[in-house]
Amino acid sequence: MAPAVAESEIVYNILNSEFVKYDYDRWIRYFRHNSGQRLRIDFSGETELSSEQRKRIFPSITAFQKGERSEGGYFLSAAERFAEEKKEPSYTEAVRYFIKEENTHSAYLAQYMKWHRVPEKKYSVLDSIFRRLRQVNGIRSEVTVLVTAEIIALSYYTALKNATKSSALKSICSQMLHDELPHVVFQSYTLAHFHNTAWTGFQRRALMMAACLAVWTAYRSVFRSGGYSLRRFLQNSLLLLHRSDVIARKTGW
Repeated sequence: MAPAVAESEIVYNILNSEFVKYDYDRWIRYFRHNSGQRLRIDFSGETELSSEQRKRIFPSITAFQKGERSEGGYFLSAAERFAEEKKEPSYTEAVRYFIKEENTHSAYLAQYMKWHRVPEKKYSVLDSIFRRLRQVNGIRSEVTVLVTAEIIALSYYTALKNATKSSALKSICSQMLHDELPHVVFQSYTLAHFHNTAWTGFQRRALMMAACLAVWTAYRSVFRSGGYSLRRFLQNSLLLLHRSDVIARKTGW
């Protein structure tokens, strides 16, 4: 089964979208507009999932729902310092809109879980690791880890969309894919404000490889059901990472 959104299409959309031309003022306008286009999940045709389907998808859904849910206190503090240092006063407000959008994603997944009587997860090992890594070195590590997670999310939500016949879940995944693609560009633009070297590129690649392997080990049943092999997952993620790096370097800060 081939993923609904081909890797080549995702890459094309990233490199040829208007998003690559945005500054933070335009990102604020985008996030503000997008907040008015929220998904209303239709459960009218939803049916109970089989025990096999529930076992396959909900461990990952609960973990991703936990990951999307954050008040972003550390991120906002780091964003304020970055905005002052780089003379980008609009950045903090853009980050607030970004966090709000991530929390909306968490709410979508929470609605789906509630309908299927699945409780929210209080703790996730992977989420805990990602959060600690984000706080290693201020805004740069925060954004580097975030863009890694968002690239992985593009493959995950594509696979999840194909993993069941649930129309409600498919609509949620489509909304996630619509929103996560600009997030990759948004974070890449911020990374362009730093000096990028071969060493930082190696670090980003190593982080991506490790993150992909961890996510695959935990949730490979969803990826396989959605048409992904480990090789395809890695290739797709590394290709998107390369495009993220292209965007960062092209901006030339």
